[in-house]
Amino acid sequence: MTVSFELSDDLVGYGREIRDWSVEAVRPYARYADVHHAAPDHWRQIVETCPVAIGTHDRRQVKRQPAFAEGKWVRDLVVTESLTYGDHWISNVIGAGIGHLVVKLMGTPEQIDKWYRPIVDNGGQTAFGLTEPQFGSDTSMVETTATRDGDTWVLNGTKMYCTYGGQADYVVVFASTDKAAGPAAIRAFVVPKGTSGFHVAKFNEDKLGIRSWTTSELLFEDCAIPVENQLGWTGGDGDGPGPAPRTRSGRSGALGALAQNKPNISATGIAMAQASLDIATDLLQEQRQSFAPHRWSLVESDLENMNAALGRARLVNFRAQWLQDLQRANKTEASVAKAYGPPTCERVIRRCMQLLGPDGASTDLLLEKWYRDVKILDIFEGSGQVQRIIVGRAVFGGADRVA
Repeated sequence: MTVSFELSDDLVGYGREIRDWSVEAVRPYARYADVHHAAPDHWRQIVETCPVAIGTHDRRQVKRQPAFAEGKWVRDLVVTESLTYGDHWISNVIGAGIGHLVVKLMGTPEQIDKWYRPIVDNGGQTAFGLTEPQFGSDTSMVETTATRDGDTWVLNGTKMYCTYGGQADYVVVFASTDKAAGPAAIRAFVVPKGTSGFHVAKFNEDKLGIRSWTTSELLFEDCAIPVENQLGWTGGDGDGPGPAPRTRSGRSGALGALAQNKPNISATGIAMAQASLDIATDLLQEQRQSFAPHRWSLVESDLENMNAALGRARLVNFRAQWLQDLQRANKTEASVAKAYGPPTCERVIRRCMQLLGPDGASTDLLLEKWYRDVKILDIFEGSGQVQRIIVGRAVFGGADRVA
């Protein structure tokens, strides 16, 4: 079956309005966010100037986001790229996180009503606590422990680079209930903000790029939570999830939530790369007379090839989220999107900087900032190397052990 990913005029127009607004209202604060490692204090007032609803975690916008024939997940791809075309700091302050997506994937109906529904209906932020100091993508290396003590689970361990970890309403923490059992013993636990024994060691890590994007280091020291905070728990005395049909292992729940968001990560990179390419194209056009004809021909060829590469990245993103909207398996397609998009975007931005010469590395332009920002997109939520392993296993067979 042939599928066209040409967007409807309504969705294209919606995206264009967001993109134009982002350039005018968001981009002027890009350097501020980078230098101060935080969004401007008046970010809510900035968001309120947007002519269309874009969705915010605090639900302060009066209008609701419109629905489109393409579906929610495809719409969100358009929103992500259009918003971050101005600069990515805006996505961090309006986003809800992905912890609640794990609740939806793994939780019992009661847990979904308690922790998922309030976030999607009323707003809020959730965090995803998987990465630890000794590992990033290999989920089998979780060292954080969960020990059963009567009607509670007691968590001990450290999480880092946890988006929204220092401010979220709750963190979904992945911990092992039995180190000897390996990945099969990894479970997911909801830890609300303010729980005794839950400490924010560092609100925002110091990073090469995405400096305003809140990524926190979290400590769990004898952090006791009720047994019903274990996702999938349906009662009983065992230390594992009950037999409810929705139950999944903590590891599979982590992978499922990441798969849903991988195309959005790629779309963020595409926005940075397209913005860099557009700026470089305009500046090079102004300098065209200084190029010899044969050299200008090579420059034009570079620009065309980079636009084509970003177009391919969009197509694989759309395919992954189109499948998600159809409620069909998209794990492999999401990994293709994550494996291809971010490294391609990094190469595009680097080439734009090279074409511009000294101006490309100057802080007078934002290209050097976006080059620092884009690098992490190939690493977190499953590195590019890991995504290629997943795709290879889908093609040739084999079990997944990584995110």
